[in-house]
Amino acid sequence: MKYFFYILVCGFLFFSCQKDAAVQLKPLDLLSYGFPISVMAPDSAQVKKSSLGGIIEELTIVGDNNYGLLVQSSSATIIDVEKIKNEEISDVKEGRFFSKIIREDDAGFIYETAIDSSNVSYEFFYVKIQGDKDFRFRTPYTGTYSQDEALRIYESFIKK
Repeated sequence: MKYFFYILVCGFLFFSCQKDAAVQLKPLDLLSYGFPISVMAPDSAQVKKSSLGGIIEELTIVGDNNYGLLVQSSSATIIDVEKIKNEEISDVKEGRFFSKIIREDDAGFIYETAIDSSNVSYEFFYVKIQGDKDFRFRTPYTGTYSQDEALRIYESFIKK
């Protein structure tokens, strides 16, 4: 009985000292970058702005725990979110390494790419129309993400 008490105390101390492996996400207001939206991102998030010929503005957001998000903004020429999403799905399916759709929502989806069985990665796309602007959220051009990571990042901005 004496050892049971010590084991119980040690177990309690072990679990109470554990830190949550997931990085806590907090609101990140992107208005100062010219994007009137906010996303959930780690405190460590760094934002880099770029422009593609003045037509598309991009924000690349990276942070701890393999957090990566690319947000693109342009004038909305199509306001049908489902049409935009379906066009994007069609383009993704034509990709050489496309494997399968993992999750599909009204305005976005997560998909798997596989170069071979040992090089599998997960990417996402989501579109939001706000006023006369079109915001497209996607996996950054660099980096690879596990299914759990892609899902965590995807849910960090669709819940906003």
